[in-house]
Amino acid sequence: MFGRDLQPTAAIRGNLQFTHAGLVTATYFIRPMGYGLRTASDKFDVLAAHHALVNHLPAGSLLLGIQARLDTLEALSKMVEGIDLDLCDDYAAEVIGSYERIRAIEPRTRIHLLSIPVGSAHLGNSAVTRIWRNGSTIDPAAITRADLERYEETATAVLSRVGGEFDPTPVPAALFQWLWEHYLARGAGEDPIAPTRVGVLDDATAAVFRSAALDEGAKADNSRRMRPSFAPVVKVIQEQSSSAPSYQTMLTPRSFPYAGMNFPGGSEFLNVLEGVEGVTVDWGIRVSTTPSEAVLRNNELSLRRLGEQLDQRDQEVSFAQNTLMSKARMLGEYNQHFETNAGESEVSFTTVIAVGSPSREATLDAVNVLRRRYKRFQIEMTAPVGAQVDLWSLLIPGSPSRRAFEDYAHIMPSDMWAGFVPYTTNQIGDDSGPVIGLNLMSGNFEPIHFGIMEAALHDLSASFAVTGELGSGKSYFLKLIAVLVHDMGGQFLAIDRSQVGEWAHFAAAIDDAVVIDLTDPTVSLDPLRMFDQRVAGEYTMDCVLPLLDISPTSGAGTAAAGLLSPRGLAEHRVASLPDLVRATRDLSGTSESGEDYRELALRLTSLIDRVPVLFDPQLPPLRLDAAATVVRSHRLALPTVEELTTPHLYHRLPLTKRLGTALYELVGVAARTAFLSDNGRFGLLIGDEAHHFTQTQVGAAVTSDFSRDGRKHLAAIGLASHDPASDFQGAAHNLIPNRFVFRQRDETLARNSLEWLGIDLTSMPFLLQILREETSPPVGLGRQVPDERRGEMFMRDALNRIGRGKVLGPARTDRAHAISSTPTSNNSTRSPRPRSVVP
Repeated sequence: MFGRDLQPTAAIRGNLQFTHAGLVTATYFIRPMGYGLRTASDKFDVLAAHHALVNHLPAGSLLLGIQARLDTLEALSKMVEGIDLDLCDDYAAEVIGSYERIRAIEPRTRIHLLSIPVGSAHLGNSAVTRIWRNGSTIDPAAITRADLERYEETATAVLSRVGGEFDPTPVPAALFQWLWEHYLARGAGEDPIAPTRVGVLDDATAAVFRSAALDEGAKADNSRRMRPSFAPVVKVIQEQSSSAPSYQTMLTPRSFPYAGMNFPGGSEFLNVLEGVEGVTVDWGIRVSTTPSEAVLRNNELSLRRLGEQLDQRDQEVSFAQNTLMSKARMLGEYNQHFETNAGESEVSFTTVIAVGSPSREATLDAVNVLRRRYKRFQIEMTAPVGAQVDLWSLLIPGSPSRRAFEDYAHIMPSDMWAGFVPYTTNQIGDDSGPVIGLNLMSGNFEPIHFGIMEAALHDLSASFAVTGELGSGKSYFLKLIAVLVHDMGGQFLAIDRSQVGEWAHFAAAIDDAVVIDLTDPTVSLDPLRMFDQRVAGEYTMDCVLPLLDISPTSGAGTAAAGLLSPRGLAEHRVASLPDLVRATRDLSGTSESGEDYRELALRLTSLIDRVPVLFDPQLPPLRLDAAATVVRSHRLALPTVEELTTPHLYHRLPLTKRLGTALYELVGVAARTAFLSDNGRFGLLIGDEAHHFTQTQVGAAVTSDFSRDGRKHLAAIGLASHDPASDFQGAAHNLIPNRFVFRQRDETLARNSLEWLGIDLTSMPFLLQILREETSPPVGLGRQVPDERRGEMFMRDALNRIGRGKVLGPARTDRAHAISSTPTSNNSTRSPRPRSVVP
């Protein structure tokens, strides 16, 4: 059979298709709903949207899921969106490297389409005209603007009843030709790239459909055999083309589980199609609905016929009585379902799964893989011999009904059909931004974009948080985001707690980087010198006075509050902490509050020699105008989470730990003041010890401000922790949308991490094992992670979509070496094996 004979299109006007049989269809791109690892309540919302969809689709509607090669130019355009490459040479080099890496991986994607009949046309239907047009009832020249408006109004009415969850977008006219060429070359080398980028398809109003021979059974490959081939395969050979033929098999369900399919988790049978290597797998579902009133009438007739058969077999001794009684009970349950659900309808649907590849063996092997997968769903799949071409045509919009469509149709209530949720996606990440990794859950290895600097333009927060065990990749990921921010023209401040100074070593590879050691200071963190006088006193009260163990409501605390007010600072000429010491000594001789000032002066004096980073007037104040600033705090004593959260332990904190907390807070406040200002430059604050930002009052305020207002001022915060249940509280839990979970082998911490991510472990308990044992697993005697398994993680993006991915790292070799290598205590550098970039 020639493919052109199966092409029903007679004329195209935009997204409207006029077929030779007189049918008019409207075709739309469908935006699939996020699914992945979301909670059961979210998945039931997706089911409700599909229920509304199928209940309002006209008979003969066609749902499509087309797998095709991802347009790598689209990924390139997303990486450079909003970035001036003339000013960002480093990022331009990174983009080129990322683009070449993506091209080598060859990711794919799935396009979702909906084609609905919107009327019939009988134009130019004289006998002579039909003869000249090969039986077509359509005269393209006779299609008027009024006709087009009438069909568009019908389509609009259908879409308005369906709802806007799927955001239907009219396809360009050229899509029909693209779809046809994709079907002819399904899985072969000439299979066209997906038209997901604007400009891939032109706006032509006419399509030229190639001719091809569809050889069912691939008989041409068995010309020496006398007996015909019974292989369920179609060999598609394009005429006047040098491309290799495509071998395709059409699968369709023979039966679904008798006991039904549980939702969620047991009914989403189309998800099985993802991740089959070496082939292209498309699916199509042709649906027709019957309203509940008609179903109830049909059930009454069926019940009456069963009653007649029971009467006829009343005296017969056989198993027929039991069979008929069983059918009557099933019919009664089916009828009750429609009586108790007034808005229900009956769906008759035919499903076709098309598998294609360049070789017959690869196609049939993939078919066997899919059959084995479907056994777990208790779904029997068949590839009917003799009906392959008919089922192949089901995926063509506007194709007339054929006998095979009815032979392999199934009937079920619309709420059960909605459990298939065909229009879903496992996509994660942002719409633009640098590529940070690959999507492992979809099976197509699409690039994951993280638009940390573009989030503000989409009214989203760019802040992110990371959790995982030691050595799982947290610090690697933080440095990856930091270097991307730098290369895109932003700046970052990172607090380095490592003894070997890994962030300081990393900063050495960045131009205009400043490294600061708080215990051997070269700059001052004196808040009275760093900040404007209007807020300097307030920050001093919040960060420095806790060092003195003075209650704000005590006499000394009240005296300090008055002295640190804007009026007190101006009156007593206090512009630094040494000036504050002088002023308290001068005021200690007053009669009214002299004792309070004397106590305050004594406590401040005890810190002068111990904390030069605050009291040395010769040090210049910290200024956050460098492209990269690394603050080393490895020698500071810091309190534990228990000491910060337990009142009696907090009050017993030694001075060294109070000092560490105060300096941490001052660094955070300085970053907030510098980055949360409209200076036109993106600023990123990175804290590897999250509980020091989230458990103290000042740190929680810094985290909250970055999370709430960062999108308004081109700023974000990145936090890392081992235990999100204790460290990511308050703003870090509620306001930070982007979350990443790396390997966590401890069961309690793994459970806390997945729950923080938003995963319902009661419905998906298997994910706990995947995180503990199958996420970048160490293997062998050395317990090393294989190169190809490094960087695996779970991710929740700004749209609350949850999935699994793999972090790739920088594409530039020098950047990858800078963030991968770890300095040792003797300042030499240990370079681990480079991370693999191919999944």
